[in-house]
Amino acid sequence: MQNTAPHFRLLALLVLVSGLFACSTQKLARDENWPVTMPSRAYFVEAFEADKANKEVQTQQEYLTWIVRFYNGWELYGRGWTKMTNELLEQIDDPAQAKEIKLKVDRIGRQVSAEWAKKSDTRTIYLRHVSIWGNALLESLDRDQALELVTRVNQDVDDLLAHRIKPAVITAERYFPADAEDPFL
Repeated sequence: MQNTAPHFRLLALLVLVSGLFACSTQKLARDENWPVTMPSRAYFVEAFEADKANKEVQTQQEYLTWIVRFYNGWELYGRGWTKMTNELLEQIDDPAQAKEIKLKVDRIGRQVSAEWAKKSDTRTIYLRHVSIWGNALLESLDRDQALELVTRVNQDVDDLLAHRIKPAVITAERYFPADAEDPFL
């Protein structure tokens, strides 16, 4: 007779872990202690409510959990948008330029996270895009092109969300071609 005790222990562990995740997800949706380093919770609740197709396949709690992960990072991706933004701004010497870049990066974060947090089959922006934009923003510092790049990414986000460009167009080479001297030509 085969010993099934290890299988039951594994099943019990999986049930416990999924229960803890569900509890933390529900708490996040109701918790009025929304992270102060992020845009308002109401902004994202409104974005969630506006997308009928996504509401059919995703709960508000799950959506808000992914918003927090976007900004704060999580186990599988430690660098969130907040950390990337801080790294970017720490390297800008001109206070006026830093302020303008922050406004634009904050706008990118709001728009991208509101789309990225949706279920895969209902969204236009994916982790690949977020990674490309984050890396390009940091690379723009080495090239002294941060403001130009932030402006370009803002336009690309607008164009993606309005379906004026296809998601496949967003590549690292779009921002910093390997063989071109000026990537914005």
